[in-house]
Amino acid sequence: MPSWYTVAKWEFFRSGMKFSRRSVLAILFTLLLLAVVSYAVSLTGMNLDQKIYSVASSSPELNTIIASDDRFDVLPADSQDADIAIAEDRAYLSGTKKSIAAADALEKVFINYREIVLSSYNDINNSHPVWVTIHDLDRPESFQVLGSAMKKDDQLSDTENENADGTGEYKGISATGKRTSHTILPEDMEDLENANSKALFERQTIATPSNFTPPIPFTAILYSFLFIFPIYFVSQFYSSSIMEERTNRRCELLLVAPLRSRDIVIGKSMPYILVAMLLLSVISFYIERPSDMQELKTSLAMITVIFPVLLLFFSLSFIAAIFSRSFKELTFAMVFFSVIVSGYVFFPAMFANVHTVSSISPMTLIVNLIEEGEISFGTYIFSTLPFYLVALSLYGFGTAIFREEDLFSQKTIPEKAMDCLEIFLSTPMGSVFTLSIIFIPFVYMAQLMLIVMLFNLPLPYSIIAMIILSAFVEEIAKSIGVYTIMKRGLKPFSLKTAGMLALLAGGGFFFGEKLVSVITLAPIASSAFGSVMTMGAMLLIPLLLHVTTTTITSLGVYFTGHRYYIFFLLVATAIHTMYNTYLLRGLLFG
Repeated sequence: MPSWYTVAKWEFFRSGMKFSRRSVLAILFTLLLLAVVSYAVSLTGMNLDQKIYSVASSSPELNTIIASDDRFDVLPADSQDADIAIAEDRAYLSGTKKSIAAADALEKVFINYREIVLSSYNDINNSHPVWVTIHDLDRPESFQVLGSAMKKDDQLSDTENENADGTGEYKGISATGKRTSHTILPEDMEDLENANSKALFERQTIATPSNFTPPIPFTAILYSFLFIFPIYFVSQFYSSSIMEERTNRRCELLLVAPLRSRDIVIGKSMPYILVAMLLLSVISFYIERPSDMQELKTSLAMITVIFPVLLLFFSLSFIAAIFSRSFKELTFAMVFFSVIVSGYVFFPAMFANVHTVSSISPMTLIVNLIEEGEISFGTYIFSTLPFYLVALSLYGFGTAIFREEDLFSQKTIPEKAMDCLEIFLSTPMGSVFTLSIIFIPFVYMAQLMLIVMLFNLPLPYSIIAMIILSAFVEEIAKSIGVYTIMKRGLKPFSLKTAGMLALLAGGGFFFGEKLVSVITLAPIASSAFGSVMTMGAMLLIPLLLHVTTTTITSLGVYFTGHRYYIFFLLVATAIHTMYNTYLLRGLLFG
């Protein structure tokens, strides 16, 4: 039996015993009482909006129709306190905002009554002669490089010309007769009811004019809440468990046991990951409700899409629990990381089916899976590979400092981060070349997050800000390894060593950057932000740029000391920014 399994079993049962028997019984009793009360309320027919509007009418026929809706209280005709007064064929409002809302609700009551009357004839051909067929058209993307944007606009114009052919189909909605080649019309009243009773996230394809409802805007927001909340909830228990063992020093028993650090980390993480995956699986199956093999594959694909998001949340919770010195710091770190990751997942998904920038978020893939049933492998790699790489790197760095001198000390967060880099650079395989490659996913996700933050700023200001901040992030990733070696004295430092380290760090970053560009940036390569991240297909000049800017930082710190690292980092960022601005001068000033 593997060592991590023993730790996982112990963690699972230990976490389950955090609640006393009395607490567990109280929780179960509360849930049972809630279920009984809910059932009793459902039998009585009580609801929160019962008789919130009042109508004064003297017509028995109208009173019967209005009283069928629980929201209305029918009053005598001479009542003076009614929201709406009906006299003969006219309705009079009392002039309040409530009366306006009551009028809108009353109109829907009569519409529903008319539908019921028409449906009672069971003659669908005569009772519903007009149908609305809904077509979704692609929206033009003005956030593209000029050539790509013109191509998109041309394609959209062609589509609109094809739709405007005299059949009444235009701008995504068409009013057609009984015969149509787009959608199979209902044949009887049962089919009509099935067509009108669509699920919450399901899009209408055909409807009668009175039953046409616009789609819920930003459905990805709802998906984000459904999937993110369980991950955030379980990750709180996960980070609290690690922090509790650190503060109570119970983790010392694991450290002195004949166990490797990675077995301890895997064992302590696995129960929480499995619980979170179980909750996410229930949510995915509830949304899709698979009835055949294709829908089952869609549900499983949704789970594979959300798994890297879960992995990133848990890796951040793990590293935050190790870096923090108290529960107060842990709370701040968890809130900070949760806001950042939630924004990364949440905001781009709002533009699903609107802009290619939405493919940054895995939630966009879930929206596509629900609507279309499939996604491409390339899109999956583009959206999820940064999550996998960053999560695995964080777990690797966190496992490296899962030791007594870091777990039970009051070192600051920068010092513990420096310990991670020092341990890596001290290994036989560790070098600034490899470290620069490892930091590529961090830079990649940071730049994608910048896209999310700067997306709504007007051009060209958003591109200028993206250029400056991207250069700053890249310079940090290239030079932080060199800075660690200098500050911790890992090697005898000389002018030759400073130049060699700069060459290795810049070359490693260049190699990793081009590799990531080839693998993942295809979906947004034509956008303006994609151009900032790829910076063209040239090889020699970008390599010289990365080596030169890293050399500036390395030599500057060598001659002046590590205290002036930030100053030379800003100098290197300025040179990098000027280079990127020159390459994109046509986009910015053309």
